[in-house]
Amino acid sequence: MKVVALISGGKDSCYSMMQCVVEGHEIVALANLRPEGKDELDSYMYQTVGHHAVEFYADAMGLPLYRRLIKGSSVAVAKDYEPHKGDEVEDLYELLKYVKEKVEFDGVASGAILSDYQRVRVENVCARLAVTSFSFLWRRDQSNLLAEMIESGVEAIVIKVAAMGLDPRKHLGKRIDEIYPYMIKMQDKYGLNVCGEGGEYETFTIDCPLFEKRIIIDHTELVIHSDDAFAPVGYLNLKEAHLEEKPGVSDFSQKERLKGVPVLRSLDTISQIVETVSSEITSSSTCCAPEEESLWSLRPIDPGLKPDPGPEYCKDGAGNFSVSGLLAFKSPSGLKASVGELMDKLKYIIEHKLGVKMKDVTFIHLNVMSMAEFAEVNSVYKTYFTTNPPARACVQVPLPEPLLLQLDCVGSSAQHDRHTMHVQGISHWAPANIGPYSQAVRVGQWIRVAGQIGLVPGTMELIGAGIACECALSLRHVERVLAAMHPGATLRNVMSCVCYVTDEHYVPVARQHWRQGTRDVEHNYGESESFSVSVVLYVVVPSLPRGATVEWEVTAVTDVCLYTSTEFTASYGRCVVRSRFLSGDAGSRFVKFSVESGPDARKDIANLSHVVEQLKPTPHHSWGHMMVFYLSHKFTYSEVKKGQFVRKCLKMC
Repeated sequence: MKVVALISGGKDSCYSMMQCVVEGHEIVALANLRPEGKDELDSYMYQTVGHHAVEFYADAMGLPLYRRLIKGSSVAVAKDYEPHKGDEVEDLYELLKYVKEKVEFDGVASGAILSDYQRVRVENVCARLAVTSFSFLWRRDQSNLLAEMIESGVEAIVIKVAAMGLDPRKHLGKRIDEIYPYMIKMQDKYGLNVCGEGGEYETFTIDCPLFEKRIIIDHTELVIHSDDAFAPVGYLNLKEAHLEEKPGVSDFSQKERLKGVPVLRSLDTISQIVETVSSEITSSSTCCAPEEESLWSLRPIDPGLKPDPGPEYCKDGAGNFSVSGLLAFKSPSGLKASVGELMDKLKYIIEHKLGVKMKDVTFIHLNVMSMAEFAEVNSVYKTYFTTNPPARACVQVPLPEPLLLQLDCVGSSAQHDRHTMHVQGISHWAPANIGPYSQAVRVGQWIRVAGQIGLVPGTMELIGAGIACECALSLRHVERVLAAMHPGATLRNVMSCVCYVTDEHYVPVARQHWRQGTRDVEHNYGESESFSVSVVLYVVVPSLPRGATVEWEVTAVTDVCLYTSTEFTASYGRCVVRSRFLSGDAGSRFVKFSVESGPDARKDIANLSHVVEQLKPTPHHSWGHMMVFYLSHKFTYSEVKKGQFVRKCLKMC
């Protein structure tokens, strides 16, 4: 892609450009916002100290630089952002809108590392301009990141300090390689951000491998803003500077300038995953490629079966609600009309039957007849949600004609206690949203994570190295999303996991990766292997998004110690039901059923009402969302080990 780089003069925005280039993108222009008539502006969004010397970037890079005055201020400071007149974010929008009139580009690079405030606003501007946000530094380990910048040839000096342990008279003007060991000590002593992401310090880049010319600072002015005894604040005004030629650099392309430079690349992610996959798992995955007919030998639901008479829904006194059994059928008006009718039904139930709003939905299960229609389904689906849509898992299942879609959802009206992770920018952290959904939604103690597949985050392409590598990478995504939603959360916090695979032979590989992942976590926390209380089901489906072979859908809690598990097995007619309950003082109960039945036992599924009787509300457990699975005729066994259910099964529709 052709990318415009948002630059402040600092090391982060500079290194973000380098990351874009090594991923195959081209920097075509630079953009900068600056204050008017002052050295620095108190801004939530922008680094402005050092802005006097930013103009040298144009010649240093050999690229056009577009600048605009910051006229707005930090007005709309909520965690989410919508266009607001007078806000400084609108200055960014107007700047990039102007650049778009002058230069053709389809991506914007920024140096955000940990600030959701900045990330959300840059992504909002990019979405309005229909361009991609690139934030390759997002959620990188700051100690490793700063070391990587230094090793990659980013030469930057400290031009502002504002934290305990940093002294303007001692540390201003030092290069980042000189201050790095000290920042590591300050991180251990005071908890400072090594990269200065908390505003501890600001930098100005005077050279990097992309520069055709080096910036030489000739004269600076020390300004002490606050001479506090514990955390003095001071900065350097860059009064005079000039450029120095770097012979021969301009003869090379941007990509050639970074040849051999140790910048993190997506290929490194692939190499790391391949190296961590054990030889035993790799060999088992290569020797059990899918049988030619295995995907389709999973018999669809009997077309003669009549669909459920209508959707079911419920809501408790705390605002938790559930809707299930929503179906979409073929329409003479086409697929989009069918999706619209389905979503209209959902909206009607949500708003008129349950008395809540669509924004209160936290998670949606969407089963489709054909994954080939995924994009068309999304084009209608996304119009029913706004800034932070619910998390979602979407899989293909053999629905009977003329059924096209099946939907169920859960939610909560406790908006004050809701936190959504909706990252749309491309990074090395975890995949950006490939559809109209959020990576995760947390309400109270409950965290619901969208289905994760083995996409390489920096390229948004499947890792393509076999089922074992897809398992390892997609589980890493799950862990990273959980950690972002709640500090310290890991796979040990997972209460429920559904692992969708596209072939029965992949189940042992996926199972081994899950067990290894939970064992590693439990070992790190000093827990025994039996600590995990997760309910795990392995489900064989015909197809997954992007042609993935595995997808993980998990529900976690912030404090796993509050929950206990109970199991039971019962027979109803020709159905054998094995279930597991997770309950706790938080007022919720999570249930999983596996129903084993022969092809002629479908009528006995009606007898599951007896099982439901065991879920009658109690004072502490007033609601529950039930997911029922049953084995297809092809798979006739089940396994129970260490309290975890393993099933090769199809989702009941």
